[in-house]
Amino acid sequence: MTRRFKPPRELPTLVLLAAAGLALTATVPAFRTSYNLTTLGKDAAIIGIMACGEGLVILSGGLDLSIASILALSSCVAATGMAAGWPWPLVALAGLLAAGAAGLLNGAFITYRKLPPILTTLATLLLFRYGTSLATHARSYSSFPDKFNLIAKDWNPLLILLAVGLGFTLLTVLTPFGRWLTAMGGNEQAALLSGVPTERVKRIAYLLSGLCAGLAGLIAMAYNNNTQSNVATGYELNVIAACVVGGIAITGGEGTILGAILGALLINLVQDALILLKLPSEQLGLFTGGVVLAAAILERWRKTRQNRAARVQA
Repeated sequence: MTRRFKPPRELPTLVLLAAAGLALTATVPAFRTSYNLTTLGKDAAIIGIMACGEGLVILSGGLDLSIASILALSSCVAATGMAAGWPWPLVALAGLLAAGAAGLLNGAFITYRKLPPILTTLATLLLFRYGTSLATHARSYSSFPDKFNLIAKDWNPLLILLAVGLGFTLLTVLTPFGRWLTAMGGNEQAALLSGVPTERVKRIAYLLSGLCAGLAGLIAMAYNNNTQSNVATGYELNVIAACVVGGIAITGGEGTILGAILGALLINLVQDALILLKLPSEQLGLFTGGVVLAAAILERWRKTRQNRAARVQA
């Protein structure tokens, strides 16, 4: 029996991204400028790094709604340390540790207390965001050291995104952890019966998601030379949309980190196009919602085909 070719899940996103990029390059001169491209790269890197961490969580069958609030927590912890005169490497480490602890707290609630991921991370979204606001008195921090701000200079954020994406891709493809993630997303009970340490894998996934948010928070800090507790409000929706648009099944078990990165690039490319064409920014929500809906319909179609093929083989 001839095996049917199965196109990569990321292919539609890659085609859309290439088509939009070529069209903008050919028709909008401002798009081709070095300033616009580096700005686009920085914006995409922030969403893309968070999407790498969120992608791990979704692949495992979970969801992290608190990722943007963890970004705010991390950046404010780092900014508070800078305001106190700490060396910037120590400050950056403190921000990452705070983000990692927040991610691990999510994982602990979900595994030890058996709480639903969507409710748990919705609660921590509010707790981390408003807890940070109260602790900092909603203070705005600015004027960070030049050496710290180098992490957001020119193409550095995009290079960091590529490094994180490559590392996470190798993690999911070449290690037992990656195989366990997708197995859990496909059928957690079957994975557990097969000997997969499901609860430990979940905690690691949420820990890595938190660390990605923390890293994105440091980049956003350096990029804007400013931060406060309301930074990145609403970014969690773009991050989840990037994962779904990039081909990661929202139910878990299928998709790649590459897809999450491509989804982030596509969403930020469309946002950039709206700004350059002086169109209402609300159209980004319409586009993102439409693409997510199309991805959901495509996912349903794939599941139907798989179930039909399985019945035929049986």
